[in-house]
Amino acid sequence: MRMQWTVIAGLAVMLATPSQAQTNRLAAAAEAMGAASLNSIQYTGSGSVFSFGQGFEPGERFPRFIQRTYNAAINYQTPAMRLIQVRSQGETPPRGGGQQALAGDQRAVAVVSGKFAWQEAGNQAQPNNAAAADRLRALWATPHGVIKAAMANSGKVDGNTVTVTVEGREFKATLNAQNLVERVSYLSTNDVIGDYLIDISYSEYGDFGGIKFPRRIVQTEDGQPTLDITISNVLPNAAVAIDAPANVQQAPTPALRVAVEKLADGVWYFTTPNARNWAVDFGDHIVVVEGQGSDERSLLAIEEIKKTIPNKPIRYVINTHAHYDHAGGLRTYVAQGATVVTHEMNKPFYEKAWSRPRTIAPDSLSKAPKPAVFETVSDKKVMSGGGKTLELYYMKGTSHNMYNLFVFMPGPGLAFWGDGYNPPEGNDPRDVGRTPEQAIELYRVITMNNLDVKTIAPAHGAGPKPFDNLKKAIGLLPP
Repeated sequence: MRMQWTVIAGLAVMLATPSQAQTNRLAAAAEAMGAASLNSIQYTGSGSVFSFGQGFEPGERFPRFIQRTYNAAINYQTPAMRLIQVRSQGETPPRGGGQQALAGDQRAVAVVSGKFAWQEAGNQAQPNNAAAADRLRALWATPHGVIKAAMANSGKVDGNTVTVTVEGREFKATLNAQNLVERVSYLSTNDVIGDYLIDISYSEYGDFGGIKFPRRIVQTEDGQPTLDITISNVLPNAAVAIDAPANVQQAPTPALRVAVEKLADGVWYFTTPNARNWAVDFGDHIVVVEGQGSDERSLLAIEEIKKTIPNKPIRYVINTHAHYDHAGGLRTYVAQGATVVTHEMNKPFYEKAWSRPRTIAPDSLSKAPKPAVFETVSDKKVMSGGGKTLELYYMKGTSHNMYNLFVFMPGPGLAFWGDGYNPPEGNDPRDVGRTPEQAIELYRVITMNNLDVKTIAPAHGAGPKPFDNLKKAIGLLPP
């Protein structure tokens, strides 16, 4: 009798269709985690956060900050999420970028509600609807979010792997033996490295009012840690109502515009929000200083450069360092035939990064491939043409980036750097959000090389400003 039952039971399993098995596994996961009865959740934690693309060395780990607060409030029905993060300096001494060295706690509030996204600063909502898709992906990558997404969007189950497409990306979730989500991964994109994997692990599950939720969350991006937090409090079905403010709903799609300012004879400053670069007329060609931002920004900058300095090719683009905000637009210049001038240790990083797939966001170089040409700098390089001279100095022994270049133009005494001191708006030259270690390093580079700097016009901040502003910022002159 036992044998007969075994055979019949086995036959029943064999007759179950794949879709039934998938539905059963998803239902088991939803039941184990309490997903079906969960409409909203709020959880709080602390630990470490790392600044993506801001490593001290190209391809090395990203700089760590102390994550004092990580507070996520999610409504799965809207869907909507408010994420409050408070971070403080974690690298002592400073090492890498990410706005180091922080002078105190830095608070950021990122919100999404349906197709609308914004930042909150005090009582002000700053529209950022272009970030909505990425923030919704983060919402659906939560343990309960991915199960809900799979059940609502015909997710497939193969063994212990759940696959579902959400917000245009394929998510993969791994279930453990208890049918709890232990890992979620999906692809993202970046202008420097192309397609890369976001991988989130969930562990040390606990029971919170009948809902299973992990006490530890670890996230990596492109193989490097970006978040490692321990959860201290979970409130299932908390009252989470997040509605987009009227100004966010009515905000037009922002059009990126490039402002042009003349710095000296034959030298211009091209500005988009918090990103600036130079173009220098070298007689029969143009030299661009910094290819930061993105393919979109570089295309617009190149258009303005060619209007400002017509009928001349852009032959060189100088790259100060390999942080992603400073290298994101380099490939656009390569696509137009420009040679990249950078420190010799950055070249292998770019060659490797630029060979990677770019299936999510193909750029100008993907659409018209050509090999990148480099000229490298070891200690110092001088570029001259059309009566202009640019001197490039290796910023050896500085903490923002290991292979960083400082650009100086004798004569007008113009100085350009990538980061370390970003002149603030207004009359007070001190950057109250940062301690001055990296600004002091910039001053040391200038004095050690006996550079007669008159005007600073760097990549970030409210330049151009008098050189005395840097001295005031580090305490050598009264503010």
